[in-house]
Amino acid sequence: YGLFSPAELKPSGWLRKQLRIQANGLSGTLDKFWPSIKDSAWIGGPDDGWERVPYWLDGFIPLAYLLDDADMIGRARTYIDGILARQCEDGWICPCKPEERGGYDLWAALLITKVLAVYAECSGEKERMETAIYRVLSHLNRFLDSNTLKQWGQTRWFEGLIAAYWLYERRPEQWILDFCHKLSIHGTDWEKVLDSGLLDPVDGNWDWLSHVVNIAMALKSGALLSRLNGDDPEAFAERFRKYLLERHGMACHHFSGDECLHGTSPIAGTELCGVVEAMYSYQVLFRISGNPAWMDRLEEIAFNALPATVSPDMWSHQYDQMSNQIVCREMTKSIFRTNGPVSNMFGLVHARQRGDRLLYTRPGRPVNDCKRGRCAVRALHRLPVQQHPGL
Repeated sequence: YGLFSPAELKPSGWLRKQLRIQANGLSGTLDKFWPSIKDSAWIGGPDDGWERVPYWLDGFIPLAYLLDDADMIGRARTYIDGILARQCEDGWICPCKPEERGGYDLWAALLITKVLAVYAECSGEKERMETAIYRVLSHLNRFLDSNTLKQWGQTRWFEGLIAAYWLYERRPEQWILDFCHKLSIHGTDWEKVLDSGLLDPVDGNWDWLSHVVNIAMALKSGALLSRLNGDDPEAFAERFRKYLLERHGMACHHFSGDECLHGTSPIAGTELCGVVEAMYSYQVLFRISGNPAWMDRLEEIAFNALPATVSPDMWSHQYDQMSNQIVCREMTKSIFRTNGPVSNMFGLVHARQRGDRLLYTRPGRPVNDCKRGRCAVRALHRLPVQQHPGL
């Protein structure tokens, strides 16, 4: 399935109200007060120059266009313009000195290319974004010949396939597929991780492989790679999800992770970041496989896990939620695997948000409404609209 652009979607009713609450809360206002966004190095400031601005824009941009909010759209454009104005002549786009590139974690580079693709679809500025993404990825393709992925970039390598596929559909050049292969070779093999037994122990140690957000993201790794190698897009995700629910499952049909996988105890926590990344993985799995079961699973945690993580006005969020949680307060001793004793409290710390579009189509097929929520679509072609039974 392909995505409708926000210009073709008009959320209404309860759904629009929730998006407006989100826009009036942290997601829509971080650039006004949080130094990591407001004064980010991505736009020439002295603060954070890694993942925080790309993460924020990844949700802020579609949220702005879904609401058709002129002020938010203008603020999004200011950030995109600022980022592209600082792109180096050789294509490098991340805010660091040339001598620092070898040690820079490329996770932020992979994420910002996805952001640019999202902005292209939302704003219609496809030619400018296409050129920018082409320059970034062609540089990274050469960069990986003499450097390796490391840390977050290594564990989240498959996220780079999203922008690479977007670019390849517009410029079908062989080097783009070569770049995709390089990412998979440099990156963590999540099938081997699952088969290794390394995810079974629940101890007090932090590690990359059992990090709950990495795990939630990795659910879609096989599906994304299947577009390159032709394998079954669902096989790995089905096996991985079954393992996670059996060994680390929670009552809300998500899996624990505080900050790493933490078994099935009802007082084990799970992170907001892990919930929304699992939701996004299920969305990608549906788009690639066409199996609506993944949207059922998305809705299951959207309505049972996500609400516990944020305040009703979306101005604060809880880092860890627990199935059996009777109070939000600082603990004398943390009960979480690696997170601290205030992790179940609500606060103004950086939150993930997704302003993803809600309807999908593919050539010659009806429009499918796959998430609960009322939304009008202005189709550019004559298409029958069908809603899945029971929604």
